[in-house]
Amino acid sequence: MPKEGAPAPLGETEELLQYLDGALADYAKYVGQIGQLKYTAPQLLYYRDEVQEMLELLAQEKVDLRQRWAQVRDLDLQLRAKASIFVREVGHANFKQYQIINNPPLSHWWWYLNRITVDTTPKSAPAWQWWKH
Repeated sequence: MPKEGAPAPLGETEELLQYLDGALADYAKYVGQIGQLKYTAPQLLYYRDEVQEMLELLAQEKVDLRQRWAQVRDLDLQLRAKASIFVREVGHANFKQYQIINNPPLSHWWWYLNRITVDTTPKSAPAWQWWKH
């Protein structure tokens, strides 16, 4: 029995909602800092995964998630609008490595942003053309 004045213990659904809200806040922070994330840029992909996982879990609990889905939609639209900046920040080649390592489903489109952006990384000449280096 909780002490008087102490908050009641949270149920599992409330804990999941709090976790989702935290993951959404992290996702929003990272989306807002695209272009300035540097080495932490790939973390955005993992936060988006956490958000998706929590939304799917909570959908089974019959929780009203409309506001949270609207927030995710807005953040996703921002991410898509800044996709070329974000992919450049992570690196096209790095995206491919993350896809191999994590093997995300195709429905997790954020892992595949490199496929819809142009790779602007300067290409170096092949090793046998040493005079161009």
